[in-house]
Amino acid sequence: MRAPDHELVFVFDMAGVLVEWDMEALYRPMCERSGRNLHEIVDRVLGPSTQAEISAGAPVEPLLEGLKERFPEWEEEISAYWARWDEMIVGVISGAVSVAEELKERGHRLYILGNWGREEYERARPLMPFVGMFDDVLLSGDCGILKPDPGIFELAEKRFGLMPEKTVFIDDRKDNVLAAISRNWNGIVFENPRQLYLVLMDNGML
Repeated sequence: MRAPDHELVFVFDMAGVLVEWDMEALYRPMCERSGRNLHEIVDRVLGPSTQAEISAGAPVEPLLEGLKERFPEWEEEISAYWARWDEMIVGVISGAVSVAEELKERGHRLYILGNWGREEYERARPLMPFVGMFDDVLLSGDCGILKPDPGIFELAEKRFGLMPEKTVFIDDRKDNVLAAISRNWNGIVFENPRQLYLVLMDNGML
């Protein structure tokens, strides 16, 4: 990581860094009551391909209707996805938010770059009051490009007015961080708030 200075800009991932989102929080109790296979619903029916479609901007309700036709035996669970979506927001990762607040107090610009659909974001926005301190938010659902595609980092550079060598990207997925580094950003793979704080301290950013 390059030597820090006051012009550094920080770009945060959202889910897994600032807020904890977990499908199992909703579906584990449902499956325990019904005796059904948890991983069948969260890994196959509503798994990575469905999540990628939503994150790329697919309207949620029509997508779920299509899934009900494909998996009629899971209709109740599929309906619960949007009806009870808020239950999958487990909570704000307060330690990471505190780090962001301290960076903001030191005069740094802060941005969010997230693989979220716009509908998801608007649904979660009241549960994430910390978003107000960020200067702007770029969602994959608004541009149809998901991390780690380099295109979304290029778009972020233009939209946020970033200088790659003065940008620090924080994400819980290593492939996303490596994609940012490939564009000459600085990158931190988030593990927990204490680890993030110590990395920033060690590099003179806090």
